[in-house]
Amino acid sequence: MRAWRMLLLAVLSLLLWITAANAETRALLIGCDHFLSQQDTWPASHHNAEAMAAALQGLREPPSVTVTLPDGLSSADALAQAVQDAFDGVTAEDTCIFYVSTHGLWEEGQGAGDFSLLLSDGSREAAVTALELKRLLDAFPARKLLILDACHSGALIGKGVPLPAENLFAGRDYLVLCSSGGMEDSFFWASDGESGAGAGFFTDCLIRGISDLGNAAADENRDSAVTLTELHRYLLASHGTSSAQAYPENSDEPIILLRENRRLNRSAMLNNVRFETGALSIASPSISLSFTVLQPVRVGYQMIYQRGGAWDFDGAELIWDQPDLPGQPAGQLEPGYKERTVTLHTWDEEYGEGYVLLQLLAVRGEQTVIAASTVLCLPPSDGDPQLSAEAAASFDPSSGEEACIIVHHALPCELSVRLLDGSGTVVRRLATLEPTRPLQLSPTGTSFFWDGLLRDGTPAPDGIYTVRVSAQVGDELWEAEDVTLTLQRRAEKPFFRPLSIGRRFAVP
Repeated sequence: MRAWRMLLLAVLSLLLWITAANAETRALLIGCDHFLSQQDTWPASHHNAEAMAAALQGLREPPSVTVTLPDGLSSADALAQAVQDAFDGVTAEDTCIFYVSTHGLWEEGQGAGDFSLLLSDGSREAAVTALELKRLLDAFPARKLLILDACHSGALIGKGVPLPAENLFAGRDYLVLCSSGGMEDSFFWASDGESGAGAGFFTDCLIRGISDLGNAAADENRDSAVTLTELHRYLLASHGTSSAQAYPENSDEPIILLRENRRLNRSAMLNNVRFETGALSIASPSISLSFTVLQPVRVGYQMIYQRGGAWDFDGAELIWDQPDLPGQPAGQLEPGYKERTVTLHTWDEEYGEGYVLLQLLAVRGEQTVIAASTVLCLPPSDGDPQLSAEAAASFDPSSGEEACIIVHHALPCELSVRLLDGSGTVVRRLATLEPTRPLQLSPTGTSFFWDGLLRDGTPAPDGIYTVRVSAQVGDELWEAEDVTLTLQRRAEKPFFRPLSIGRRFAVP
């Protein structure tokens, strides 16, 4: 009997492997630049869609079908037709990638389903809500990976928004990556004149993270497989103009499978950028970083201060690096590994604590690229952060829900967030001295999410949990009043995110 069972398992595994081998990935990539009611973004979205197509083609096994529409769509019907053209005939074993770069519309007080993507081709325009988009995509049984480069896009998954936070795409069928929180704008750049250069900051950084252009920097452990969590962490560290959001918050599923024998792409000018982590000292506002120069290039450090809740791009400060050789222009560096410390020389004492966007620029001839950027948090040397916390009353992780916790703080600071069970034992740490960054929440705050797992990755039992929050400001530690949340599973089957036998959910 045991031998028959072993044989049955072997046959089942073989069948699953064969099914997985026949699974395919399809992609729909959309860019809209010309609008009737909003600012044109040409050629940023056009280039975003084409660059995403090129990045996907450079992976281990490119999508079998890629529909690229870099010049926009003008109606919900046109979107429905594009989705049908790209995904018709997919099975539950397949993967669908939906990417869009356009304007996003959402206001505080609206629900997740009210978030809208603005579609336009310059002659006609239509807004498609997140609810309408979900209805279109739900018609296809495949697993879906959504990537949105749009203002306020985190709203459709309840990220970067005030409580109550609703995630329209919660569940096992979707993985989502957004360029910004629900209260944030997303940003792009476009050159003046007819050069035709431009891109979205988020998409540009993402592509560097998954392609040879940036030495696949998102692959933290260099195993040629990038998980959603790896990609999200990379974007938070290397993309500073907005705060990338992801669902699920913690996922070790590979979504990108890289070529294992990748070649160094020297057209990138420089790569392997690493910023020092942690908050800066306002008494000595300096940050250390390292990078590798691949070809002779001018390197500069652009500092953009946040004033009045917005990045002051017009008041940006540019500091050129010291040239490697005598007589060279400012910032001229030769190939090799570099370590640098950048000091914010013009930090205004009257302005005080705050946030700074640091962009690492690489210039060669007429080409300028932002190789990486990061948000610098400068807390005051002392002061009361007026710390408080609020959390969702209850959540059900078996259905894919995550518990949203918002920590309000009047000052930039370093936050620690712990979850305790009924006995007072710490069962999970969501943050330890994590520097805050601007999310444009009002009152000022930072969002955290709990997926209902313990420190060892096992599901936490149903019950009431305590959220304990502290903030470091200078040498002082401040604590907020504890809040509680209830974990209660209502679904008959637990929500698992494991990979099927013999198959990874992936962009092969």
